[in-house]
Order: sequence, then structure tokens, then C-alpha cells
Amino acid sequence: MLLMLSFVILLIIQRDTESTRVIGGWRTVLLGEDVDLSCRLIETDEELEQITWQKRTLEETQNHNFMLINLDGVTKFIAPNGLTGRVQFTGNPSENLGSIRITAVRLLDEGTFTCIFSVFPSGAYTIEIPLTVLVPPVVSVTVDVPPVTGENEVVLATCVAAGAKPQADVKWKSGTFGSLLRTVTNFTQHTNGTTTVLSHLLGLPTRAANQQQVQCVVNQSALATERSYNYNLDIHYPPQTVNVTFSEASKTTVFLCVADGNPQPSYTWSRVAQPWPGSSVRAEGDILHFLSLSSELNGLYVCEASNPYGRATGSLNVHISSENSAACWALLVVILCLIVAVAALIWYQCKYRQLPWSPITANQQFQATPQVDEDEPGTSGF
Repeated sequence: MLLMLSFVILLIIQRDTESTRVIGGWRTVLLGEDVDLSCRLIETDEELEQITWQKRTLEETQNHNFMLINLDGVTKFIAPNGLTGRVQFTGNPSENLGSIRITAVRLLDEGTFTCIFSVFPSGAYTIEIPLTVLVPPVVSVTVDVPPVTGENEVVLATCVAAGAKPQADVKWKSGTFGSLLRTVTNFTQHTNGTTTVLSHLLGLPTRAANQQQVQCVVNQSALATERSYNYNLDIHYPPQTVNVTFSEASKTTVFLCVADGNPQPSYTWSRVAQPWPGSSVRAEGDILHFLSLSSELNGLYVCEASNPYGRATGSLNVHISSENSAACWALLVVILCLIVAVAALIWYQCKYRQLPWSPITANQQFQATPQVDEDEPGTSGF
């Protein structure tokens, strides 16, 4: 009878022990953020003696204790552990809660953390909590060597998704222009577990392709949403046809030199077979400014546009007639003389001429008496 009672008691204890367990779960965190590792002992009335944390990470591949927690919540850190100053106990021993928080998570913190509850009399109960650290990519879109117009296929742009964990997915969007392009993608794995992806956009470098917009699209689990990066293709080519045009916006005589080139051309003005006409003409970059007009400016002026890939020229033929200038001046002098003569005549008339209706003339007519000439025949006197 006593033996049977002992067997029943042992069976009850075994059933209670089998139901006792630690709950928790795997965690994922972004590089540099904080993470809570939670564990709780449930289904037990046994006395808790101590909580222990162990880890096996990329930094320390051997499993070892790094933190001890007493029943009063006092913690003891076992150095070196790589977590000094970055881990704190957030649980409560009286509630069989052994959670911790790790701040500013590093890539080397990735691994397996083990939470251990030591109880009396049954012993230790554990749970392993895998910690995964995600690293978002550093994305840039550029080109190592600027493509120059030609007939051979070259790299027009490169999208780099660097140092990501896990590896980023990179693709291109280029609209209708994309039918003329293709992509080549390769990647490099680093010793710290991250991966760098390079996706090259290839095509023929033409003037039509210059400034066409394409998009590098990057997707990765560390990113909340898919990200797109716009890029305008930068195709280099020498200056094309140079046009010299009159600037209608200027109130003076100004000519502009215009040429299409990439990078933007620089401009140089010169005069063919004749010296530069002194200070009466000023050249500033693509602008030719005539400060005064005379036949001395006559000649052929050349504008040269150049960049590292070539040069092109345009010309301006200036002809100012001296005869026309003399005629204009003579006409101006005649007009001025006529104006002066008319003004003098008007002044003279106003000063010396008396008009019939003036007061002085009327008074003289009233006081005048006819005079008789005594020698005239047919008159007599008294």
C-alpha cells in the first residue's frame, strides 16, 4: 500500500514537471535599434533560485553565461561579454519573468540567446531565442566613367545596394527607353554576413539618351517599403553646330553664341585676319557686345565652342557702311539748321511786326487828319 502511494505521488510530480516550461520566441531587429528578449517560466509552483542568460553570437561563437539574476532582481554581469552597458534586466523574478533589453544592437550581436530558470527541486528549464539582425542597404546610383557617344555598348549607370543583410533585390525601370537597354548584376559577400549588389545598366551612348530618366528600384526585408532612386543618364559628347544669334532682349548690339555639348562648352571669340578692335568690342564667354558702331568694326568674327571631347565654330560677318553714316550725319545737320532758321524767323516777326488789330495802330488811325497839298491844282485856302 505504501509503495503504491509513493508511485502515485511520483507520477503527480512527474506530470507537474512535464507541464512546466519556459515560453519565448525568436526576434528580429534592425541594426542600431533596441530589442526585448522575453522569457517566462509557467506551470510551476516550485521555488525559483536564479535566472541565467547565455549567448552564442557572431562575436563569440562559444556558448557562455553573460548575466545572472538573483531573486531580489540584482544582476551580475560576467565579463567580457560584448554587451557591457547595453543590456538591462526588465523582468520580475517574483513573476517568473526573466526578460532583458539590448540597446543599440550591433551586427555581431546576432546569434542565439538562452534564458535559463533554475528551480528547486526539479532543476533548470531553458528556452533558446534566436536573434536576427537586419541591415538595410546603402543605395547609390552613379557611373564610374562618364559614357561618351559612340557605337559600342557601355555602362550607362550603376546602382549599388551596399552592405545589406539579407541581400537586396535590385532592378531597373526605364519606360519605353528600356527596350534599348539591358542589365548585368553581380554581388559581393562580406565576412560580416552582409552583401553588396551592383546592377549595371548597359546600352549605346547616344545624344538622344542624354538626360533620359531611369529608376533603380531596391527591395529588402529591412526596408519598410520598396524604394526607387531616380537618375538622369549623363552622356558626354563634343559641341555640335554653333549658332550666332542677335539678342533681342538687349537694348544694345549684343550677339550670342550657342552650341549643344556635354559638358557645357566654353566659348572663345576671335577676329579673322584682323586685330581685335580695341575697347569698342567686348567678348564675355558666349556674348559678343558691340559698344559703338563704325566701319572700323567690319570683319569676320568667329566663335569657338569647346569641351574635353571636341570643338566647333560659328561665324558672324560684320559690315557697317561709312557712306551711310556720313549721309545720316549730313541729314541731321540740315534738319537742325532748318529748325534754327524757322525759330529765328518767328522771333523776328514777333518783335518788329505790328498787327492791324493792335491798340497802338487803332489810336493812330483815330487821331490822324488829312493834309492838303497847297501846290495841288483845284484847292484853295482861306
